[in-house]
Amino acid sequence: MTSVLPARVERGRVTWVRVEDGFHVASRAGEFVGFAERTPDGHLVGFDSRSTPIGRYESLAEAQRAVEASPTTVVQAPLTRRTEGVLQAAATVAGMLALGVLAVAMTVPAVA
Repeated sequence: MTSVLPARVERGRVTWVRVEDGFHVASRAGEFVGFAERTPDGHLVGFDSRSTPIGRYESLAEAQRAVEASPTTVVQAPLTRRTEGVLQAAATVAGMLALGVLAVAMTVPAVA
């Protein structure tokens, strides 16, 4: 059996908000994209959606472009109903197996 991950798509444009002096946060369609923060020496460091630094830049515009282009800022496409159903069934089976193992473990006497 092979599985296919959903395609990665971009939805809408990125919106930047200045939270405070030297700290700008990006979002796309309400989802966190990343941020840019000014360092004490005046440079800006761009961070992706996982708050991982992606680079050091001279200007805010450079940092913003880098954050927007980071691979981790791309939003996953929603799952299809069929894929959701398969994942829910797999989770249900895994949960039932775990409960069965727990029940057996609780009824088998401990070996000293």
